[in-house]
Amino acid sequence: MSLTTRAAIVEGKGREPKIVELELAPLRPDEVLVRLAATGICHTDIAWSDGEISDAFPAVLGHESAGVVEAVGTSVTRVAPGDRVVLALAHHCGHCRDCESGSPMLCQRRTDVPPRLTLDGAPVTQGFGTGGFAERTIVREASAIPIPDGVPLEVAAVVGCATSTGLGAVFNIAEVAYGTTVAVFGAGGIGASVVMGCRVAGAERIVVVDPDRCRREAALQFGATDAVEPDEAAIRSLEPAGFDYVFESAGKTEAMEMSVRLTRPGGTTTIMGVVPRGTTIQLDVRDFVPGQRRLLGCLTGNVRPNVDFDRYFRLYLRGRLDLGALVTGSVPLSDISTGFERSRRGEGIRTLVTMG
Repeated sequence: MSLTTRAAIVEGKGREPKIVELELAPLRPDEVLVRLAATGICHTDIAWSDGEISDAFPAVLGHESAGVVEAVGTSVTRVAPGDRVVLALAHHCGHCRDCESGSPMLCQRRTDVPPRLTLDGAPVTQGFGTGGFAERTIVREASAIPIPDGVPLEVAAVVGCATSTGLGAVFNIAEVAYGTTVAVFGAGGIGASVVMGCRVAGAERIVVVDPDRCRREAALQFGATDAVEPDEAAIRSLEPAGFDYVFESAGKTEAMEMSVRLTRPGGTTTIMGVVPRGTTIQLDVRDFVPGQRRLLGCLTGNVRPNVDFDRYFRLYLRGRLDLGALVTGSVPLSDISTGFERSRRGEGIRTLVTMG
């Protein structure tokens, strides 16, 4: 008897997700079947749904998920049925040069996902290798990370992307030093996580830049010292010499270019916003080169799931990271279209899709 799952499928560019019954492939030896409890709606899900970053349809999107293990493959040893797990986006093999040098997000096998979902015999793309907008999903053992007691599944879900990207940008990519000045463009789930990470790192000043008043106010609660609109002159007036670190999570080319301009000589700009393929930005090379500035790219915080997730959970349990405040709303799977619209409007910080 084949295993099935209810899931939200996007059939084509700009199409609204609809609920269907999909067939799941039999577990391979290194795979885990997870019954999902909650999945966050990320801007990247919306970008894929709108055809901005991928034309792979039909697809089950969702990549910020947590749930309970239902079954495991014959070679799985790290988790067992009944374990609570968060899904990691690395999907890394664990053995290649990138994995063993501490950069699993660069693993060449991480996107080598075997077909797991079908609809009436036709393959369906498992978005981001997770396909989290479903009641069940199958992932490699390396992508199912145990959740400690005391961490709710809803909180663990956001660690899968928003938190790992924001905190990873601070600790793994930019390596923020204490006593420094920081500007953060975008105050969504990733930007808010950057703020929390910079506070833990001991940054002296954390300026958040966002056009939305409610998000600016929320950023102050997460630890920002200042929150302003995206006006370059106003931002520069706060630190005339420029910022030691600038993070861009808004996904806007104007914000990316402004981020570089606002970085002080010797400072670091980290870009993590998602934009359509082929997007380019301009920078003043005559200013950039003599200033010895650094421009870094960040893919999901170069997360090292088995190292970083445990640290984030321990910081949460000690009250150092207010991860629960990232979740500002939820919708059931049957009403996922409402959640997508909330995300498109920039409403709240993170809306969860709950599976019931």
